[in-house]
Amino acid sequence: MWFVLVLAMLVGVEAVCGKDTSGCKVVEPSSEAKHIGLGDTELVLAFVMFRHGDRTPDDEELNLYPSEHHIPPNIFFPYGKKALTNKGKQRAYLTGKYLRQLYDGLVCRLYLPDQVKIRTTEYARTQMTALAALSGLYPPEPAQKWNPTLDWQPIPYSTTPFAEDDLMYWYNCPRYLSLKDQMYGKPEIKKWLDPYEGLFKYMTEHAGTNITTPEDVFNLDNLFQTLSNVGLDPPKWAQDVMPKIKDMTKIEYAVQYYNSELIKLASGVLMQFILNATDSVVENPEKRIEPKLYLISAHENNVAGLMAAARVFEAHQPKYGSTFSLELRKNLKTRRYGITAIYARDAGGPGTLLPINGCGGQPVCDYEQFVTLMQDVIWSKEEFYKACKTPL
Repeated sequence: MWFVLVLAMLVGVEAVCGKDTSGCKVVEPSSEAKHIGLGDTELVLAFVMFRHGDRTPDDEELNLYPSEHHIPPNIFFPYGKKALTNKGKQRAYLTGKYLRQLYDGLVCRLYLPDQVKIRTTEYARTQMTALAALSGLYPPEPAQKWNPTLDWQPIPYSTTPFAEDDLMYWYNCPRYLSLKDQMYGKPEIKKWLDPYEGLFKYMTEHAGTNITTPEDVFNLDNLFQTLSNVGLDPPKWAQDVMPKIKDMTKIEYAVQYYNSELIKLASGVLMQFILNATDSVVENPEKRIEPKLYLISAHENNVAGLMAAARVFEAHQPKYGSTFSLELRKNLKTRRYGITAIYARDAGGPGTLLPINGCGGQPVCDYEQFVTLMQDVIWSKEEFYKACKTPL
């Protein structure tokens, strides 16, 4: 009886993963992420960063709201503040479905713990987004179906404490904050801001809050977005200048990653982690690859920061559920490795292949070239901690 049970389980695994249960044959997605230039490559390893879904505002954002505008006391029920909404959960689920389409075959449809590693920040909204995305990525196959009426299975993730998390650099790294503030004084950035001098005065008068920098405008923009997630439209005075507010949000994102030091503080630890993992594969091609897929459920700053480090970022605020992937691929003819960058601006895709700046416009950046390009934006976590505590 025991033999029959084991045989049945193995048959179930092979049906999903093939005879080699360490991984399936890579299946390229039938989406815009399948591009000319990737057909002769094998996907080996993938790192994915996605933004959480739609959320409600937090107290810090609500303190910016004009006092004369009354917010109904129960408007955030049943979610609470700084929490994922039902729309946000739906968007996260679409992210998981997109990842299944994109990486079906790189990882099996069975959840195999050695194949995937999931990380979140210490926020309920990123943790809930991870759970909803994983439900789309790993609906239980028959071998893992534990409840006949529930198309879901529990999958774990890890979380780094807030104070120790390099992904939370815009809160816990004083040097990053000081350096970014210095950028506003640069002549070239002042030129960007000069046409919007009237906007700062206008928003200060109407918001009842001192608005003097792109970050101030962006924070109000974020507040209006989160309030609209629960059905509360921005006040008319804000709607009248919304195009300019959106322009200022783009400028703020350009400032956040204006130079290599800012990018290094934002994403240097993560990029070093990625290169450590890819180096291990490139230097040991016969070694079993575990995990094959790294997922990070985080924030728009993290998506933008990793894109900036990878040299594919154009200033914008990544949307709820936007997803950025860095992939290690092997050319089947030359056996050389390379890196591709894929960005889904919307939750659920489609994904678009982005050329990496410095790689000659090729769809796959030569691995050695990519490593060379990353040298000025990578460092260890210890170096990051030390730098963050070092005054400018």
